[in-house]
Amino acid sequence: MLILQDTQLALIHIPLELYTLFLQPILQLLLPEDADEATVGASTLQLRRRRSWAYVEPFVNISITPIECSISCSRSLCEELFLPAIKALDASLREQVSISKDDYVVMQVDGEGLDAGQRVLELTSPLAMAGM
Repeated sequence: MLILQDTQLALIHIPLELYTLFLQPILQLLLPEDADEATVGASTLQLRRRRSWAYVEPFVNISITPIECSISCSRSLCEELFLPAIKALDASLREQVSISKDDYVVMQVDGEGLDAGQRVLELTSPLAMAGM
């Protein structure tokens, strides 16, 4: 079964030495806060009531390698959570973080065992040959 997710994904690259400066947005992405009206104002409550990405967003990925942290999430979450953190950096550090200009889509391929890998190759080979 092939399922195409309806979203525009952004890819964020953060050098590992700047990773700690982005822990707050990463945690907000993974663990959005819930609050009640008694402790915060109505506008803040509206922002915090956002449900976990797993219920709203079709795809989120955080990968950490020895050289960088890469995050794939919807363009809207990227702009909401990561752009303010990037803008808060001084110019020399800001240049080291990148957000993809192009949007990406997610393709989910269901299958079991080795058969799943073959199915991915069958689907992606024609796309690669077409320059996509």
